[in-house]
Amino acid sequence: MKNKMVLHDTVAIVVEKEGKFLLIKRANKPNRNYWAVPGGHVDKNETPYNAAVREVREEVGEVEISKKPFYIFVHDVDIGHKHKCHTFLGKAIGRIRAGGDAKKFGFFTLTQMKRMNLTHYTIKILNEFFK
Repeated sequence: MKNKMVLHDTVAIVVEKEGKFLLIKRANKPNRNYWAVPGGHVDKNETPYNAAVREVREEVGEVEISKKPFYIFVHDVDIGHKHKCHTFLGKAIGRIRAGGDAKKFGFFTLTQMKRMNLTHYTIKILNEFFK
């Protein structure tokens, strides 16, 4: 008997400001202590857009989110588990602070990010952004 692959919808938000990108340092598993774009799981009966608004508010504060994702992709999390990630663009419109799964935040240049421990999905997203 084959195991059924579990696919979870997730969201990620790319926020650029003056050539720098907003990243959070993850406080929880998976990827604890890795840097990532803000985001998280889509709850039951929630649209990806609404999840993006909620997740970014919980993790970093007030960010205006694009209505449609600019990139959707599937990535592995572990055996039997994958994420379908809906990636949105965002613009900071208020005070940014760390909250929820974010124990730290910062705006970083591409050069700085090349020396950081980034999650695999953040690298994938940023590579798509720079195409």
